[in-house]
Amino acid sequence: MRKLKSISSRLASLYIFLIITVIIVPVLMRKCSGVTWHVSDERATGDTINVAIEMSPMGLSLKGDTISGFYYDMIREMAKAHGKELKIDGFTNLKTALERLDNGRYDLLISDMAANARMRQQFLATIPVLIDRQVLVQLKDSAGVLPYPSQLSLVRDTIYVPSDTPFKTRLQHLTREIGDTIFIVEDPELSAEQLIIMVALGERPNAVVNRRLAALIARDYSDLDLSVEISFSQFQSWLLNSRDSVLRDSVNVWIDQYIHSEAMKDLEMRYF
Repeated sequence: MRKLKSISSRLASLYIFLIITVIIVPVLMRKCSGVTWHVSDERATGDTINVAIEMSPMGLSLKGDTISGFYYDMIREMAKAHGKELKIDGFTNLKTALERLDNGRYDLLISDMAANARMRQQFLATIPVLIDRQVLVQLKDSAGVLPYPSQLSLVRDTIYVPSDTPFKTRLQHLTREIGDTIFIVEDPELSAEQLIIMVALGERPNAVVNRRLAALIARDYSDLDLSVEISFSQFQSWLLNSRDSVLRDSVNVWIDQYIHSEAMKDLEMRYF
């Protein structure tokens, strides 16, 4: 009974955190100069760029009374340098965000993931923004022992990933490389950030996500282990509507200039 109450309490804390984020973030975003938070379901007109950013410490998040996020800060600094206005929408459901990008509601989608071949067939991708790799997130016990000490230990076990992401594709490739079965569960209700927190709370046994995001969250959960790598290094890119090659070319110039600047070094020092 005590264990059940403990689990319920931890789940309640997670849900409260998510509710607070959804309610408070829009209010704070309106105060950010050069950025308008998406309140209605209408596109911003004129030269304003409609941007969707995944809600996470890597993308866009709430810390105290401040909106932050590596990609959020990066796109704002780039837009400011080039005199462009942004209208930003935070999202947690990647499938819905991709649909909105496809139908023209968004101009640019920023998410913590590699643009795989399937996505590149449907959307335009920018030049690489970062290099990252996929890792298995799990809890180590009090003696530091891991339930999954290597990739081979995943055989005939169940691994959790956010739905509609390249993480499933990589695990399918790993299954063929190992020559045995790995059962993959896509969680349609949880983002990568939320899955990591669920692992930290003991509500999921594992998750496959990107290392940089997991490392940011693991700062608050000392029992989380990220040592088992699932992929080699991968280029992380942003996505645009397939018909918007002009904006893609402009954003590529922004990225190329920014990633070679002192501002990028400062941003990486601040977050990583």
